[in-house]
Order: sequence, then structure tokens, then C-alpha cells
Amino acid sequence: MKSLKYILCALALAGCTDLAEDINSELPADKARAFLEKNVNFNSMIETVYRDFDSPFIQHAGSVWVLDEISGDAAIVPSRPSGWDNGGVYRELHQHTWRADHAYLRSVWERMNKGVFDATNVLSFNPSPEVAAEARFLRAYFMYHLLSLYDRVPFRDPGDNLLNPPKVYSGAEAINFIISEVEGALPLLAENGPAYRASKNAARGFLARLYLNKGVFANRANPQFNNADMDKVIQYADAITGKSLNFYWDSFGPDNNEKSTELLFTIEGKGGVRSHSLWVWWHAIFPTEMNLPNGGGWNGFAAVGDFYDTFEQTDIRRYYEHPITKERGYNAGFLVGQQYKPDGTPIPNVVFTKEIPVIVGATLWNGVRPVKYIPDYANKSAADNDVVLIRLADVQLMKAEALLRKGSAGEALAIVNNIRTLRGVTPFQQLTLDNLLAERGRELFWEGHRRADLIRFGKFLQAWHLKPASEPKRLVFPVPPADVLANPNLDQNPGY
Repeated sequence: MKSLKYILCALALAGCTDLAEDINSELPADKARAFLEKNVNFNSMIETVYRDFDSPFIQHAGSVWVLDEISGDAAIVPSRPSGWDNGGVYRELHQHTWRADHAYLRSVWERMNKGVFDATNVLSFNPSPEVAAEARFLRAYFMYHLLSLYDRVPFRDPGDNLLNPPKVYSGAEAINFIISEVEGALPLLAENGPAYRASKNAARGFLARLYLNKGVFANRANPQFNNADMDKVIQYADAITGKSLNFYWDSFGPDNNEKSTELLFTIEGKGGVRSHSLWVWWHAIFPTEMNLPNGGGWNGFAAVGDFYDTFEQTDIRRYYEHPITKERGYNAGFLVGQQYKPDGTPIPNVVFTKEIPVIVGATLWNGVRPVKYIPDYANKSAADNDVVLIRLADVQLMKAEALLRKGSAGEALAIVNNIRTLRGVTPFQQLTLDNLLAERGRELFWEGHRRADLIRFGKFLQAWHLKPASEPKRLVFPVPPADVLANPNLDQNPGY
């Protein structure tokens, strides 16, 4: 049974040196497993699952964030003299011309499935009910993104034979299963604790998102929003405790875990200790000429000018002189026009334009540059900012949408106007689906929600800047062809 020992150790433990002395090659398989279940290091195993979030949700390359933001109408990565074509990976996402062999689609698919696998592995060794609830929540989060992006969710129950192909959930069956997992886990999750750990509030915010999008996964081309699902969105939004809307920029600074009162679920940043890839955003936004420490030189990502124009002049989400950025000569929000040194003198040639006339061959200075997370200059390449996955303002806007779809426009308007007032802009006179989608765009820009929002509001296939109207197959991404060939239970999405 020696092979069993090594397989179980590799799956269950960060290291199994001590166990090697205790499990000899003659120990029967059932006793070997019982020994491992008794001695497994669940802290190490669950930490592995949390670390599965680090790059897959925020990298500049193969990440959920790139797929969800660059395929939308508000963010763009044009090719420039400094590069950024990368074989067309960003251009194809923005213009909806991706193919089944797109490298980033394969990378995200593999990373989400790894998260599911690692969480299921925790459940394979009889953890406590509390640890099991945490693993189920985390697994559901990875499964949701497989569903949202690919409409295909490979799944194994704990203890399934790894030599057999996994079953595959899709559509309504998948979202119902994911909801059942999170609702089953919620009562046993921690009541309080840091936002970078699974908690009851994280589950409530996540369930609001799941129920709001439930009709999308049943029919992406024509989502239906029944009142029972909208009631669940409202119920879970109202069940969040101990959180309140706060000053917008408190949620995005290097100290956001301590300062923000909005954060429900995040990826932990440990300043100077571990990189979760947030630093690549700063490199991707700032050109070398700005001469900024810990950020500058890649000069790729930009906001679409049409989107930037939807912000009012007084909107602090558009422009805010944050103490950290102001000290270095620029603002939080969006950088447009002439850029300056900290002493106020212009930086030669660095004048960002709203216009991006072409997606291939743009200039170095085409495009408004977003500064969503405040750079952590004290921790180069390993920022202390926690990356926001779910926060209260998002959930409040979900509640407003649910109320509006139920016909309670007055209550919904009050919620949205409360947020707008906090952000320094004039209240709406009335709330429609169109201006609610626009408000979600302003509040949640650069947080990885745009693609899902556009699909839910029926706008994802429309034409926008440098993109013609798309064909219906673009509502989902293709599954990597090699995985379709390897698993008889896994079908490719139509049209690919």
C-alpha cells in the first residue's frame, strides 16, 4: 500500500515527513486512510484553497478579472508601440472574436478547476463541520465562475475515483446546486472575522449575487427574473450585519482591511510578504515616463472614453486627490490629460487622451488610465491592499435591482440615491434598468463585474467602442478543446 501512502500525503498535507515514519508499506489501505484523516493538517489544506484565489482573480494575463472586464464595454487593452498585442489575446476579448484555443480561456478554466479540486480535497478527509462549511463556500465560489464564464462545471464528490471522468453541471442545474451548497454552509460559517476569510456575511452577499443571476443561467439570451428569486436577493442583502457604506476610497487603499466597513469577501494582501498580483495593475497603467516607484513601464490597460464620460465632474469615483497619490503628483480615479510631477511641473509628453481611435496601433498615450486601487508604495511587488470580491455597495445595488425588477421602483431609487449622494453626485429623479446598469458601471468599475452585468441586462452582444455587435454564442466562452476530448461528460458550447 506504499503508493496509497504517497498519494494521500500529497493530496492532504503540505508535508508528510512525520507520517512516513508511522505508515509502513504494509499498512492496509483503510487503516492508512484512517490514520491520515486523524492527522491531516486542515489549516494547511484550507490555506491552499485561499491561495488558489491569488492570481486567478486578478492577474493581468489569464484571470477571471481580465475575462470579465476586458470583454465588456468599459475597459480596453489596445496594442501600442510598447506592446500589448500578445498575439491578440486582449483584442479578441474586447472585440468578441476569441477562439476555443485562446490561451487565457484555458488558463482560467484550469485555475478555477484547481480551486474546486483543492476544496473538494479538504472535504475528502472528514473535516469538522466548520471547516467543511468553509471549504464548501470556497468551492462554490470557484464553481460559480466556471458556470458564469463557461456554463460547464466539472464536479466530483469527495472520495470519487480520480481515474473516472467527473460529472458536469450546467445551466439551471448548476446554479441550483451552487446555491444549495452556499445555503448549506452558511449556518456553520464564522459570524465575524476578517473579510479575507469565509463568513456568514460573505455567504449572504454571495447568495444575493447567485439569486440575482439565477435566471441568467437558465437562459442567457432571455433571462427571466421571478419574484421569488428577487425576494431572496432582498432577504440576503438585509441579513448582512455589522457593515455599512463608507467613504469610497477606504475600500481600495493599502489599509482597506482595517479601514473599510464595506468589505464582505476579499483576497488577502500581506504587505511585503506575498504578492496577489495587484501590483501588475499599477505597472499596466503607468508609463515609465511618470517615474513612479512600484508601478510603471507596461502602459497597457485603459478605460473606454465613452464610459469615462458617464461620470459627473463631482464624482469622487472619477477624481479624488488621495493623500498617497497626491504626494506623487496624480489622483485616484482616472488619469486624463496632462500628467504632472509631484512638484507640479508637467511630465513631458505624458498627456492621456480619452480617444482610442484604433485597437491595433494605438499611441502610448491613447486612453484614460484608471487608478482603482491605491498603490502600496511601502511594499513593492507585494501590496497590502486586500482585493475586493464582494462589498456592501455591490449588494445594495443588487437589492435595488431586485426591487426594481419586482416593480418597487421607489424603494430601489432610495438605495441608489443614497450611494450616489455618498459619492458626491446628484440624485436620480427616477430609476430605470438603463441608469441602474450605468450606476453599477461607475460604482463597480475595475472590480470584475461588467461582463456579468451586461449579460444580465441584455447588453453584452451590443456594439460598443471598437466592437461591432456580437453573435449569441459569445454569451459564454468555449471550453478548452483538450478537456472536451478527455471527458465524455463534457460537451463544447454551441458554435465553438
